[in-house]
Amino acid sequence: MLISLSLGLSLILLACHLSARDQRLKRYEFSLPRMGTIFRIELYSPDDATASKAADAAFARAEELEQIMSDYREDSELMRLAREGVSAPFPVSNDLYDVLAKSIRISQLSRGAFDVTISPLVELWRNTRKTGRLPDASELARARALVDYRNLELDAARRTVFLKRAGMKLDLGAIGKGYAADQMLALLQSRGIRQAMVVAGGEVALGAPPPGKAGWRVAIDTPDTGTGNPPCAIVLHDAAVSTSGNSRQFVEVAGKRFSHIIDPSTGLGLQGAASTTVIARDSATADALATALSVMPVADGIRLAESLAGVAAFWVRQAGSEWKRYYSRGFPPACLGPK
Repeated sequence: MLISLSLGLSLILLACHLSARDQRLKRYEFSLPRMGTIFRIELYSPDDATASKAADAAFARAEELEQIMSDYREDSELMRLAREGVSAPFPVSNDLYDVLAKSIRISQLSRGAFDVTISPLVELWRNTRKTGRLPDASELARARALVDYRNLELDAARRTVFLKRAGMKLDLGAIGKGYAADQMLALLQSRGIRQAMVVAGGEVALGAPPPGKAGWRVAIDTPDTGTGNPPCAIVLHDAAVSTSGNSRQFVEVAGKRFSHIIDPSTGLGLQGAASTTVIARDSATADALATALSVMPVADGIRLAESLAGVAAFWVRQAGSEWKRYYSRGFPPACLGPK
């Protein structure tokens, strides 16, 4: 039996008869590098030209967003905001305003476990990755003094952003790819392609189910699959899923493993093997919540996930030599097992 998760995270069984339109659709797949990872589009279209033009437009949209949100490009809108948004409120594009507004909402909900102003600490982590040396106490203190989402002031009427402390920088690495996936999927849908999936690294945005299917099959990457726990996959449509973990991005110092996911309260990367998977109605929310729930204690994360409509989460944590799986209400049972 396939499990399909709708916007309300309710179980739906779909009939498998195909409409005349679905019978005419063909499957297409496209991929290009964007935002430091590979973006992939899978879609169903009646012909080659329609599929190619829609995919090209979606990738162009991702490139437009990368130029807005990148913290690697000195001429990006985000970097211009960091330089000019301290002296006076800085007018920003609708995209940058919207992604920052979403960021502040997740910061508020998570009480700062997710913080878009974390860039000074990210810079220290990147330096540790290059040098193999952890920052000292004074370096951490200086960087942490610049990290506080409450010092980011948004004016909805004027569409401006003001940075209240000199030296503040923003990092959209934990929400930007999710936002891009949402925008790419919306563009495909605006061109009449409803049955599509956009994968942006660990972020997945899903449209209507493929022809004859209950939904899109999404494999969940967990760090405990080599210890007797089976790999798992869920079937979703019209939703988004994001997984955060440290299986690929980490640094080891003095025998300790530090994740690229940074706890704003300590300034250091999380320790220990772990993964967090979030299902939400949109990919930006899933992306940001996956980071926030990675930082928060699991019990607090469960309460937060269960307080939000359309959200469910699944945690894998290592406790000594054992692995434990936790989940919030509404997560599909394929990955669960005992708590």
